[in-house]
Amino acid sequence: MKYYDCRTVLALGAFGIFGALLLQAPAAAHLGGDTPSVNVDRALLHAQLRTTATAQYNLHEISIAPSTLVREYATPQGTVFAVTWQGPLPPNLRQLLGGYYAQYQSAVAVQSRPGMHRQVNVAQADLVVQSTGRLRAFRGKAYVPSLVPAGVSVGNLP
Repeated sequence: MKYYDCRTVLALGAFGIFGALLLQAPAAAHLGGDTPSVNVDRALLHAQLRTTATAQYNLHEISIAPSTLVREYATPQGTVFAVTWQGPLPPNLRQLLGGYYAQYQSAVAVQSRPGMHRQVNVAQADLVVQSTGRLRAFRGKAYVPSLVPAGVSVGNLP
């Protein structure tokens, strides 16, 4: 019978956990995603979900401890057309933007001083992202203009 020292067992355990995290499926709720996928985000983030229905859209608020709030706005048909965030840490934009993330990344890459900005503004025909951040205070919004329901002003979203 072979015995392993404590460090070896801990290292193998850490690599096993890290590997399991890498193999997890990403959350599906994102710009252009569907409403049922919002629950996937809530579960993966171990967060609280509150849904409010209005005549023009459904608001899904995902509260993440200690004080981060992500709001996902979906049409009555169930398509996520906008997301907003605020909190002490920046959100995972790859998760929130979904298929639009590559487009966002390309737009940010051509902006001046991409590694030193505190404010990002991307305004394209099919993607708008406005984000600001400083130490422990990040906020922003992203939306797809063609998916915004008639009569909804993105500037007035809570």
